[in-house]
Order: sequence, then C-alpha cells, then structure tokens
Amino acid sequence: MNTKKIFYNDPNIVNWESKVTDIKKEKDFFILSLSETIFYPEGGGQPCDKGEIRSDSWILLVSHVWEEDGKIWHKGILKGDREPLIDENVKLYIDGDLRREYMEQHTAQHLLSALIEKNYSLETTGFQILEDHTKIEIPYRGFDPKGFANEIESIVNRYIKENISVKVYWKDEDIRIVEIVGLDVNPCGGLHVNRLGEIGLFKIIDFYKKNNDLWRVEFVAGSRILKRLSVREEEYKYIKEKLGNPDIYDGISKLLTKLETLGKDNKRLRERINKYVAKELIGLAENKENIKIVLNILEEDIDTIKFVVQEIIKENGILGAIFNLQGQGIIFRSHDLSTEIFNKTLEKLAEIGWKGSRGDYFLQGKVEDPEKAINYIKSFL
Repeated sequence: MNTKKIFYNDPNIVNWESKVTDIKKEKDFFILSLSETIFYPEGGGQPCDKGEIRSDSWILLVSHVWEEDGKIWHKGILKGDREPLIDENVKLYIDGDLRREYMEQHTAQHLLSALIEKNYSLETTGFQILEDHTKIEIPYRGFDPKGFANEIESIVNRYIKENISVKVYWKDEDIRIVEIVGLDVNPCGGLHVNRLGEIGLFKIIDFYKKNNDLWRVEFVAGSRILKRLSVREEEYKYIKEKLGNPDIYDGISKLLTKLETLGKDNKRLRERINKYVAKELIGLAENKENIKIVLNILEEDIDTIKFVVQEIIKENGILGAIFNLQGQGIIFRSHDLSTEIFNKTLEKLAEIGWKGSRGDYFLQGKVEDPEKAINYIKSFL
C-alpha cells in the first residue's frame, strides 16, 4: 500500500492523523510506514522532516524519513509502554520551524539558480541543503569571487523584495512543476514557499573554486540567517571575553604578535634543551674500539629527534640510532667515521624490518618495535 503524501496538498500542515501499515525494526530503531503522512522524505537535495508519531501508549521520535517503492518510512527511537501495532491509529507532528526553514532554502536555491542562468548563462549542476547552509555548484568561468558574490546576492534580494508568486502544479501524475512566475519553470519534488517575499533575505556566505570544473556557492536564507547570526553573536561575545578586547581585529592582532614572540622564545628554548639532550646522550654512549655508540628511545616527535641527532654528529667518532615510541627513527654517524660499520648496522636493521631512506650520514626510517631494534643493534656491535 502506497503512502498518501499529505505534504503535497499543503506544506504548511504540521499535524495530522494516520494509520500504521507496516513495521520494521533495526537495532534500537523502529521504522513505520503509514497510510498517509505529512513527513517529507529525504530527496532531491532537501532533507527530510523531523518530528513525532504518537499513539496513546508510545511516541516515535522520527529522525529519518525516506521513500521506497511507494511507501514512506519513518525511522526513530521508540518511547513508551509497548510497541506499535499494524492498523493502529496515530497522530503525526512535524517540526514546523524546520519545515519552514527548508522551504525557504529550497525556494531561494531555485531563485539563485534561475538568476545565475539568466545573467551568466550557467546551469546549476548540484544542490544540497545542509545543516547550517545550502550549496549549489556551477561551471567554472574564471569569476572574481567577491565581485560575483556581491552582484548576484544583490539581484536575488531585489527579486525577493518584489514578492513574486511561486506556483506549484502537476504537469501529469509523475511530473511536478515549481514556477517562479515570469522567471523560472522547473520540475521539482521539493517543498516551497508561496511567494518570494516569504524568504525575507538572502546572503552568500562563501563562493569558491571547488575544482578545475566547478565553482561552489554557499548561502543562507530566511529564518536560517537569524539562526546563524545568533550563533555568530555568541561566538563573537566569547572571543571578545577571551581576548579581553572589544575590538576583535585589534585583539587578534595583538594575540598573534604575542604568539609569534612566544613561538620564537619556545624555539630558542627547545634548541637549548635539545642541545643538552644531545650532550647527555653522548655522555651515556658506550665506547667500543674508540667509537661512541648512542642508542636510545625518546618520547619526542621525529623533527625533535632530527635536531638532537644533528647536534650529536657534530662530535667525532659517533655511531647511533634514536627512535621514538612510534618506531620512527634515525640511524646516524659522524663524518669522520668509516662507512663500513654504518652500512653493517643498516643491513642488520633491514633484517628486522627497517624501512627508510638511504644516505651517507643520516638515515630516517621506521621499525615496528623500537626496543627490539635497539637491542638487536647492541647484539652485533
């Protein structure tokens, strides 16, 4: 039994009565099909509605809705004293604010795409309403991003102010048409406002080159602008408090200057510490036939180990290997040391899985077990 789509009769209906026609379970979720529904199923770039399906003994918190073979399925977490029953009467409630938000975004997309095609002869190749913005994609034509965004945004808002009618009708039983009167006619299964003025306002938030073929336009419209502005105001308030400065630009500039100074100070301190680490490791080296063997595992990243090794090989008569806990390591020798013992060390390490670069004094690579590698080197030196 196919589900009757009440949302097409009137997209402003936010509650309804229906009957359960089929039931599925998927882990912790219940999935219901109904005789008729006001829940719009995900598709065509527009997200599904969210809301509740209620009986006298349970509530299904609907989080996902989709259509399959004529049936519309409503998936969610069940709360209540019992499970749903086939042929049970239920009441439907959708999130009306969210439905309205999606309608505003979808109509704004039709308007934007129509005006880009009219003014720039470019067809929209992709569209999707996301959680906090909507995006479309158009062919790349070497735009000036700022100039294009400002121009098309101004044109879209001018059309919204003109409050042009948006008509929705069926061409036949399969093709549904959405028409912005005098501007655009397109087949579409999504839900829309009745007039452009209901969108209220339109704002492009980003326009950038996605790849060599496409530009991506990201925007917000209608009530979503207020939601986004509210979030941004909270973020700005938090930033101002943390900066201790009511002027964000000035505060960030001062913060970046401080960070740059701290970065330089930190680099100098790290270099001094690493020199002490290098000196300590040389002091702990085992002497064999006038060669100082430096073997160790450090809790450092590979870049720090590189610096330490570069300090160590300034000394004469050094051969060694230093790894970190992840198995990244460096095998090294002083410039005065012969290559024979160095190459032997490398060949032996290769036997237990050493993988890395090749060179005369300084080899970077990786082993599975750094402790095993250190002990193995000790066994043949």
